[in-house]
Amino acid sequence: MSGKTNRRRGNNYELQIVKELKDLGFECVVTSRSESKAKDNDKVDIIDKCGQLPFNIQIQIKKTAATPNYFKIRESSSAENETFVIIWNKQKRAKVNMVSEGESVILDKKLFYKLIEGYANNDKK
Repeated sequence: MSGKTNRRRGNNYELQIVKELKDLGFECVVTSRSESKAKDNDKVDIIDKCGQLPFNIQIQIKKTAATPNYFKIRESSSAENETFVIIWNKQKRAKVNMVSEGESVILDKKLFYKLIEGYANNDKK
């Protein structure tokens, strides 16, 4: 598949994630391509202009067959380690083109614990 096609598919996936986040109520999220070349170069694909996302989460989007190298990508970003998240759409080859095999989120364990800690406390009440 050509680089141009891969880029278009990646950009479309970024827009899909922005739409999904807006549907969840995060109205101020946009792609960094539309807002900040510096953020885009800093491995941050989704920007929260109003600070609504918890813990100042910094989102990188990947739509690839190979597993993203989370630590290498995070290292090349100035985002704090505990806030850096990759949303990954795993691709696999089909008869004609690539299709999604599923989606996952890769994040720092400390951030994961912050996200779930309130649920453990609610169950004890």
